[in-house]
Amino acid sequence: MNAIFTDDYAELVDLLIEARLAAGLTQRALARRIGKVQSHICAIEQRQRRVELLEFYIIARALDLDPVDLFGRAAARFDGLRGPAFAPLNRPQSERLSA
Repeated sequence: MNAIFTDDYAELVDLLIEARLAAGLTQRALARRIGKVQSHICAIEQRQRRVELLEFYIIARALDLDPVDLFGRAAARFDGLRGPAFAPLNRPQSERLSA
């Protein structure tokens, strides 16, 4: 399944929309801040365009938000979709990927 059609991605987009609205910005104003046109933001918000990591960072900064904090909020939503059974951080060290 294409990533933009998953529940996780819907949660990410919803969070970005909420953050934009909380910042009091229109799609056009956010687009200007990141050097894009309004249709670019619209495509993201309509789940027609995927947000890459660097673009997520740029959008967060344009919203005057800490990208790490914003991603933490997104991760909490992702975890909420999976419930308590999904707990990768609770795996034994031997089962975790090494950095």
